[in-house]
Parts: sequence; C-alpha cells; structure tokens
Amino acid sequence: MEYLHHPRVLILVGILSTPVYITLAKMFWGEKFESLGDTIKFLFTPDFYSLFKGRFWDDWYATTKFNIFLLLCFGWAAAITEMLARHVL
Repeated sequence: MEYLHHPRVLILVGILSTPVYITLAKMFWGEKFESLGDTIKFLFTPDFYSLFKGRFWDDWYATTKFNIFLLLCFGWAAAITEMLARHVL
C-alpha cells in the first residue's frame, strides 16, 4: 500500500479523476442524474423513519448504491496512485 506514503499524489489524482467520477455517476444515476435527488434524500432520512413510511428498501438501495459509488471513486484514485508510486515515484 504505497499510496498511503504519497498523500499529495493521491489528492492530485483524486482531483484529476473528476471525469471518471462523472462517468461512474452517470452509470449509477442515469445520463442526467435523474435519481440522484432521491439518493441524497434517502441519505439524510433515518432508516427507522423510512421503515414506518414503507420505503425502507428504497432507502437501503439508494444508500447502498451511494456507498458503492464512493468506494469505487476512492478505489480508482488509490489504484492509480498505487501504480504511480510503484512504477514512477
């Protein structure tokens, strides 16, 4: 895990990877981010409240989708930084 020793490179790769993040977001939420609003709403809605509203599984799905998106974004930046740290730096 060489990327941990190069935090500046990780931040730079994270910023320069914005087009990748946008492409991933389009894959998750549609071409014009149609369902992103619902996902953000469910992120701030407690699961207990969603359970009583009858939308628990919608909440769970939206939250899980957002967490997977974040994991993929960080994984991309970490993988690119790891490759750079092992082969260039």
